[in-house]
Amino acid sequence: MKDFQVTRHNLNDFYQTFEEELAANQIMIVTAQSANTGKWGMARLWRKWMATTAKYMADNGVTMPLMFDIDGKPYGSRPFNPEDAHELFTRQHLGVNANGERLSWGRDNPENGDRKATKGERFHALRKHEMWASEKGITLFVPRNSEYIDLQEQEVQ
Repeated sequence: MKDFQVTRHNLNDFYQTFEEELAANQIMIVTAQSANTGKWGMARLWRKWMATTAKYMADNGVTMPLMFDIDGKPYGSRPFNPEDAHELFTRQHLGVNANGERLSWGRDNPENGDRKATKGERFHALRKHEMWASEKGITLFVPRNSEYIDLQEQEVQ
């Protein structure tokens, strides 16, 4: 099964792909689904996890530099905080756009090239972080009634 992200801007690009598929198989089933990323269920869970992760990291001696000298060497430090965790793990688990800028959990800003991550990308980032935290022995809060659990259950079916 092939998945495509189709917008008004790239729809013409997919006509050829659809024609080739129909020529090869005579019939094709097409399912459409909104790429809407939902309200803030997964984003709120992510922020909660980042607070838990930051506390674990700070408790284990992770710090952030305050400044850099003229040679680029860091000096001074402060405790690792939830915003640091958000920036680090969003880049690591969610990925970056074509310009190397991390994807966003909740803001689309096309003028800057920013792109909001899709629901699937956000779900995948949460799963990656959950596995990472499990390996470190970090207990993460996972509410029973959440968008994340709903997507996990859909995946199993």
